[in-house]
Amino acid sequence: MTHPTSRASAPRRLALLVALAALAPMLFALVPAAPAAAVDDGTLGIRPELEADFFHITLDAGSSIDATAIVTNHTNADVTLLTYAVDGMSTPQGAFALADQDDTQVGSGAWVSVDSASITVPAESDARVPFTLSVPVGTRPGDYPGGLIIQSPTIEGETTTNEGDAALRLDVIQRQGVRIYLTVAGTAVETLEHGDLSYDRADGALTFTLPITNTGNSILNPTAELDLSSVIGATETVTFTAPESILPGATLDLTAQITPAPFLQLGTATATLTSAAGTDTASTGVNYAPWWFVAGLLLVLAAVGFAIWRIALFVKKARAALAQISQAATPATPATPSTPSTPSTTTDAATMPTATTPPGELPLRRPRT
Repeated sequence: MTHPTSRASAPRRLALLVALAALAPMLFALVPAAPAAAVDDGTLGIRPELEADFFHITLDAGSSIDATAIVTNHTNADVTLLTYAVDGMSTPQGAFALADQDDTQVGSGAWVSVDSASITVPAESDARVPFTLSVPVGTRPGDYPGGLIIQSPTIEGETTTNEGDAALRLDVIQRQGVRIYLTVAGTAVETLEHGDLSYDRADGALTFTLPITNTGNSILNPTAELDLSSVIGATETVTFTAPESILPGATLDLTAQITPAPFLQLGTATATLTSAAGTDTASTGVNYAPWWFVAGLLLVLAAVGFAIWRIALFVKKARAALAQISQAATPATPATPSTPSTPSTTTDAATMPTATTPPGELPLRRPRT
């Protein structure tokens, strides 16, 4: 592995950024990806003496073991290298990495004692690097990965200037390491927790992110799959980028991407996370639409609502008009004539009938008795 460092005098941010941009291709060339096997770049290499790739060691708390690494020099000149141990770590992308020499070592990096702080390897030959790994008493069971590093002397780069404004010098440190997978004997705890599933739509892609944390004491190798179901939009299944591993206590983000992103989506995304810790799921709604689509939809809904209101108003007025026409066409019912009342005649023994004298005649006189 290589670690570029920089030293700037009279730094000015703009000039420094310009210089870094000019040197970016060199920086990327000096930083290779994390190795997946024992390291040998054709110039130098380091490997376990008794294993093919890495050290795999299981110890009880309070015990120790002696082991040896083999360093190979493929060049035609002698080389002197620093040797030291560091802890292992997980990168945010899920790759296995080795800590820096200046970092605080709390695991196997602190428990390894190298016989010599430096070695000289003759040209085109091998050299042995003995070391002792001692696990402190009371150490909890679990995995404590680390590595044994060989580091070449610092190579000083040329100093560059930008219009006399700032000076930049790029120094290069080359180092390689062999992994040490240490397991302290005891009960393995395999637990993996996840955060909320989220998504982001940018640059023509729909990216899903699922944060995970190894809360156990064992190294895990999780995988995850995303199912996107939709009422409107895309319905498909994609796989999250699988990390190399996730070490105990580490947190990293799993990502899955759909390209191109649907311009309109209304549905649900479900992530299924699988590891030695078991299977778990996380879900989130995926609902979005372009602003112009939303604006157009609102206009359509407003037009439909207005049309419905106008139709309802028309129907109401039509019914009222029909009711008036129906009332005007109905004939009026004639009134029933009233019957004159007949006066009652009541005969009273003490009342005499009264004679009526016809017109033109003299009234009769009652004869005298």
